[in-house]
Amino acid sequence: MHVVLLFDISGGELMVILLFVLMVFGAKGIPDIARTLGRTMRQVRDASNEVQREIQRGANDVRRTVEEQRRTLQDQYEQQHPASVEPPAPVVSDKEPPSQP
Repeated sequence: MHVVLLFDISGGELMVILLFVLMVFGAKGIPDIARTLGRTMRQVRDASNEVQREIQRGANDVRRTVEEQRRTLQDQYEQQHPASVEPPAPVVSDKEPPSQP
């Protein structure tokens, strides 16, 4: 039975790696290594989440600015073209027949 793990490392290869780590760092050093690795992974995850939040904030700011500009332009258009005057008719393409009610 061949179990494939992360990075295509089989179970036997993983056991050899763990045995090597145990021999090099000793039983007392492994918890410190695991703790440090956990902290590092948490910091990377937090940094990644912060980057995502900053990107989302920037996108929301751009969206809000575009919406404000659209409203401003629409208000200016409505001031220049009172409601008594109809807005210009849409341009009909040559390829499409005009729609009939």
